[in-house]
Amino acid sequence: MLGLPADDTATDPHRYIWRPVSTKDPPRTPLQVRLLRGVANRHRTRARLDELRARADGRPVLDLSATTALREAA
Repeated sequence: MLGLPADDTATDPHRYIWRPVSTKDPPRTPLQVRLLRGVANRHRTRARLDELRARADGRPVLDLSATTALREAA
């Protein structure tokens, strides 16, 4: 099924080992930076999705700014 072995013994149990990061581990990226990277990644993904939806609807891609619509309404 799905190309997986029928029994779990054929899978290497040490292929992936997940361990929490401890304070004794080598320096890691600070939490604030990791969170900001996640937010930035979500922002890029959302912008790309909006662009693709605009292209699919036949709208001009350059006219996706929310501030442009606010200026026109005022």
